[in-house]
Amino acid sequence: MAESSVRGVVKGLAFAFALLGLAACAGLPGEQADRPAMHADAETVDPCAYDLGAMMNLTFEAFDQDMDGGWRPLASAKGCEAVAADLLETYRVDRIDQQRRGLMHHEAQLRAAANQTAEAIGLLQQSLALETAPEMVAYRNAEIAFLSGDMAGLRSARAELAAVPPPEGFEQGVAQFVKAFPDQPPPTWPINLDVVDGFITCFGASYYEAYNRTCDAAQ
Repeated sequence: MAESSVRGVVKGLAFAFALLGLAACAGLPGEQADRPAMHADAETVDPCAYDLGAMMNLTFEAFDQDMDGGWRPLASAKGCEAVAADLLETYRVDRIDQQRRGLMHHEAQLRAAANQTAEAIGLLQQSLALETAPEMVAYRNAEIAFLSGDMAGLRSARAELAAVPPPEGFEQGVAQFVKAFPDQPPPTWPINLDVVDGFITCFGASYYEAYNRTCDAAQ
């Protein structure tokens, strides 16, 4: 696989990853924090209240190293130690697993583009074991089916992906994307359905051709 081809896959993956981040973050500011800011029976501020969505959107440095932000102010509030510990656990598990899944998936896609099919399938299977979002489970199943030459499994995964309802806040995410990238086509739901359609259209072609749908003209 030529270096320029691999770079093309990297560019496509980076764009998809940015899109997913924008769509996922759109619903967070409006989400109800796990701990309400006010008690229902009193107009007193809960010292252990925090915005879960905002916390989960922080970088590791901002979450862990900022003495005036992240988990540390919450931990310094008397009686909030257990709440802060729960927050650390949530961030640790969700963010580390998310980063691990992302890196593993990108490596798998590049290995697939380099025709290292067995290695790519192994990585995708490991990534699949960590997935919880139904749309990502379906997408991983589609990738594995394509690389395994399993058209029945690929069509089944496609139907599974198409049936997933959009998450809350997706429309706001699209609006943010359009504002940030006015020259790019707006995302549609389900995300990655077009990629899976490319796998079906280009079934039997290389992963690079199918991902980029460059086999369309030949067919």
